[in-house]
Amino acid sequence: MGAEGKMKIGREELEDLKEGLEKLTHFIRVMEGVKLPDFYRYFDAMKNNINIFFYAGCEDIEDFFPILERDWKASHTMFIGVQNYDLRREHPDIDPTVCLYFARLLADVGKYFERGNVEFAKEY
Repeated sequence: MGAEGKMKIGREELEDLKEGLEKLTHFIRVMEGVKLPDFYRYFDAMKNNINIFFYAGCEDIEDFFPILERDWKASHTMFIGVQNYDLRREHPDIDPTVCLYFARLLADVGKYFERGNVEFAKEY
């Protein structure tokens, strides 16, 4: 955390975010198989965009981050977003701890997008 309790986003945090997205998308693929929920594509796009950012040798996280924010917001589109995803509806016999695990995966990614709680590391 940086000044005033804000999360500082640098390359290491982007790596952590990518790892969180990998865990989240893997979990969804395992749970849903070939019929992936609509919001899945936004998480996958976020992960791929981070990969491109690193592979292209980009450095300006402050200019890049709004792309991730756009996709995070899109993953929460009314009626088809992740907030409407109910594991218990699709899998009535699911162990409740699996639902809690999913909520934790989502929170681990979501913490990077808490409004007004982010500042960007200058890494030169």
